[in-house]
Amino acid sequence: MKTATLIGRPLINFLFVIVVTIGAWYALVSWTGISQLTTRLPQDVWAYLFTDEKAGANRSEILSAVGQTVKDAGIGFVAGLTVATLLATIMVLFKGVEAASMPLIMIVRTVPLVALAPVITLLFGNGFWCVAVMSGIVVLFPALITILFGLRSVTPQMRDVVMVYGGSKWDVMRRVAYPSALPSFFAAIRISVPGAVTGALIAEYFTSSDSVGKAVNTSLALYQYDKLWSLIVVITLVSLIGYALAQLAESLVLARYGKTVGS
Repeated sequence: MKTATLIGRPLINFLFVIVVTIGAWYALVSWTGISQLTTRLPQDVWAYLFTDEKAGANRSEILSAVGQTVKDAGIGFVAGLTVATLLATIMVLFKGVEAASMPLIMIVRTVPLVALAPVITLLFGNGFWCVAVMSGIVVLFPALITILFGLRSVTPQMRDVVMVYGGSKWDVMRRVAYPSALPSFFAAIRISVPGAVTGALIAEYFTSSDSVGKAVNTSLALYQYDKLWSLIVVITLVSLIGYALAQLAESLVLARYGKTVGS
């Protein structure tokens, strides 16, 4: 499969989502009769960011908040994905670990993040680490289940071949399970990108950092609807770009291993 084709597919998907989202946006505003006082259309957001007299200042303010949220989400993404991979590996190697740890993970995941926020704030403070932990919690569970499924996709025959040649459980994991789990690992990455952003946004409502979550809360309170919609559009665009990049990395890596997306 040619590199151009591999790059083109995520790009086409990205453009398709953008077109559909803009169409749905216009349809929602036109057909539901939402008040024009609180609603903004794509051209309004464009004007706020690029053509108004204060567009430069507006852009700077929006990008500053988005940069902080991307940083928060990035830490949560890396932490959640790393912990999920380590936990999945340990669960496959040692059967009793899953029975001991999964109920606790389920409890943490089932409790609404908004309810956990005060406890996490008390433990980690009202700042960066609070946001990173909450974002990581959102990433952890779906990534863990997806990666665990991939690591367990090793057939008994493949496992027996490694064991016959004197390999250990770790050898099976390193030489067979990890390569076999690549599609699941990249699926976990794609799921985790928007999840990390969502977790960061929720957490930022409870912190004092200059971020999208805090800026959205302030914009609502001050009736700054141009700023509000611009924040939503830009952070959504960032999330879509992150998803598209994960999809592109998946296509390139799986092609190198002779696999295809979805295999």
